[in-house]
Amino acid sequence: MSETHTRYDAVWTDAVAAEAAALEVHQVERSYRRVLALTDDVLGKLEQRNLRGQRKLDEVVNRDLARTLTELPADARRRYPGAETVQQALDGIFLVQESLLLVLQRLVHWDRVLSSAAEDDQDADLIRRSA
Repeated sequence: MSETHTRYDAVWTDAVAAEAAALEVHQVERSYRRVLALTDDVLGKLEQRNLRGQRKLDEVVNRDLARTLTELPADARRRYPGAETVQQALDGIFLVQESLLLVLQRLVHWDRVLSSAAEDDQDADLIRRSA
């Protein structure tokens, strides 16, 4: 009886540890997705100013950049060079996003992405056949 009980305890402990690890990975992924969305927002503002021909960074974008940089993980923040122009800021944000996307790419469960894509293809085939 005690051997069964001990084995059950070990399985339970492993299950709890696996659940905690999965939760931690999910939280990290969400935090990276959140800061990626922040950089997308700043990037959109920078692109608008670039299209209008604005060269220098204005106060609004500088404030948004500063706020976004404080939210970034340290490794991504270090990739951002000091910027005085819109183009320098654009290039810097792209460097930051590259760093964020690299981490997110490692966190993605490719088996789920690929199976989801396969299911979408099957659904599209069914829709075409029924049309």
